[in-house]
Amino acid sequence: MTSAPDLKLQGMAEVNKEPLLCGECGNGYSLEIYKRGFREVWPAFVTCLSCGKGDDHAVITNGLVDAVLAARTGRTKAADRDTFKAQWRGITFTGELHPQFVLDDALAVVKALGGQVSKDTKAWGRSKKKAAKARVKEKAGAVTGAVAGAARSKTKDAVGSAKAAALSTAWTLQTGGAGPTSKPKRTRCTVKGCRGGMVTLSTRLHSPTGKTREMKIPCGVCHRAST
Repeated sequence: MTSAPDLKLQGMAEVNKEPLLCGECGNGYSLEIYKRGFREVWPAFVTCLSCGKGDDHAVITNGLVDAVLAARTGRTKAADRDTFKAQWRGITFTGELHPQFVLDDALAVVKALGGQVSKDTKAWGRSKKKAAKARVKEKAGAVTGAVAGAARSKTKDAVGSAKAAALSTAWTLQTGGAGPTSKPKRTRCTVKGCRGGMVTLSTRLHSPTGKTREMKIPCGVCHRAST
């Protein structure tokens, strides 16, 4: 069938208190009913969405389908169910139709989405607050650690200085300030060419080849070579 069904059943329906089932697979939870022809007494066509089979029904007629459409309760709110209890020529047909969309369905969807968005927003806010608190705690810990480290370093330096001052004071009291004299700084010799107490001279005297050669002699001014 290519057209829309006249009745789209929701759940199990009953005809004369007997469950309406598919004649092919025995399923009763996904049935659709189509009117066929124009006479009320002609059988309606019942098709099964489970197995895809369908056939004219022996009891359900076009007139009974019209009676169901007239007896259905319809829906005005999202919580309503579209039920029916119809009678036609001694046949009783009861059940529930697939719900048609009403405005309250949209409002219920919007409300549900709004509640979920609110929950997600609150959860996101809580996670952001936790992350911010963790960052603040981390920074505070870093600052506290730096301050404590600096304090320990200053305390260590102060203790070292105090120990040095105490040792110096004790030495002065015990020796009267006596101690090894500092070695005087050596001054550079004023003689040109003196290096380490030796003066380099260029001369041909005593040269076996007669050529100029360099000779080193002790400096007579700084006398470093003799020390």
